[in-house]
Amino acid sequence: MFSMHRLIGGLVLLSLSACDTLPASGPHQGEISGGATVKAVSDEPVAKSAKLRYALVDVTEPVAEELAKRQLFDAEAWSWPKDTESPFLTVSVGDTVAITLYESQSGGLFVPSEAGVRPGNFVNLPPQTIDKTGQISIPYAGQIKVVGRTLDDISQEISERLGYRAIEPQAVVSITARRGAEVSVIGEVGDPTRYTLSLGGERILDAIARAGGPRFPGHEMLVTLQRGGKEWTVPFDLLVTDPEKNIPLKPEDTIYAFRDPLFYQAFGASGFRGGYTFPKRTLTVSEAIGQAGGLDDGRADPAEVYLFRHENLDDLSKAGLSFDFGEETPPEETLPVVFKLNLRKADGFFLAQKFHVRDEDIIYIGNAESVEFTKFLGVTGLTSATKITTQNAIQQ
Repeated sequence: MFSMHRLIGGLVLLSLSACDTLPASGPHQGEISGGATVKAVSDEPVAKSAKLRYALVDVTEPVAEELAKRQLFDAEAWSWPKDTESPFLTVSVGDTVAITLYESQSGGLFVPSEAGVRPGNFVNLPPQTIDKTGQISIPYAGQIKVVGRTLDDISQEISERLGYRAIEPQAVVSITARRGAEVSVIGEVGDPTRYTLSLGGERILDAIARAGGPRFPGHEMLVTLQRGGKEWTVPFDLLVTDPEKNIPLKPEDTIYAFRDPLFYQAFGASGFRGGYTFPKRTLTVSEAIGQAGGLDDGRADPAEVYLFRHENLDDLSKAGLSFDFGEETPPEETLPVVFKLNLRKADGFFLAQKFHVRDEDIIYIGNAESVEFTKFLGVTGLTSATKITTQNAIQQ
């Protein structure tokens, strides 16, 4: 027969180990603070730590405002060519050109003296397609290299070569079919294509629009430009908001549009748990928590909202934070940081509206102490019922 004092003793022993044995979706309250061996300091010194793991930083207004300046949407943070003018129209291999030769009067090299019935003193030469030699053939002028040259430049050379044979000759060169000035648009667009640039020229967004536009929302898309053996990448919506990034295209450019959404994860006592893509380019903590279903009224402790991230040390320094690493060697660039928000206070919500979430951040909402106690009661109640049932069985 089990005595009551043994039952009580068992419950006491069970309560001592309850924090480590009760079910939970993350660290218990206080474990995050206790595990931060790197302390953030502003004005007051702090005891040195023996081992570097991560830093715990309370989100304040200076911290939120300073870190908000480092946005993924910063135009200067993305390398991109800075061509601002459309290139001059030049002849390329594969183009077809037409040449018209004029003379000031009949009786010359191309317009015979009996050409009084002609509509003008000119002659049209048959169109010529530029091959890999890059040359065209003009009667009495010979072979003329045209690839990479403007139409005016070619016309002037033809006129100079015929100047000693024709009567005040003039040449007009035009492109009747463009096959050499092509660009490719591939990836996550409506209709991947390769097409010829118009004589007026196109820009990056013109080419993407011609290919059917992006298949996903602009804030989830990146655009890569390949040109001359080099490549650059920017967010699609940066091409829209920063006109300098929407540069003119050049022949043989390749535009690759692909989806790369920003992503964060929410754990703990939120309405829903899991991974989420950003609904727009920039996202605040308040918006991210709302997207994850908000705080669970029956479980969450509003004072225990955490955001995990590797943060740039220079940005933390600009926010007025310094760190004591003890005997550990300080990191060169980034530091694992846990940012803490207290939503039990009204100003915590304003800070949550200013503090931005970044790609691959983790948000964790801790359980309230009462939830842990309820779990304990559930476990101890089940254990007590089991012991009483066993006692009754022994008695019987």
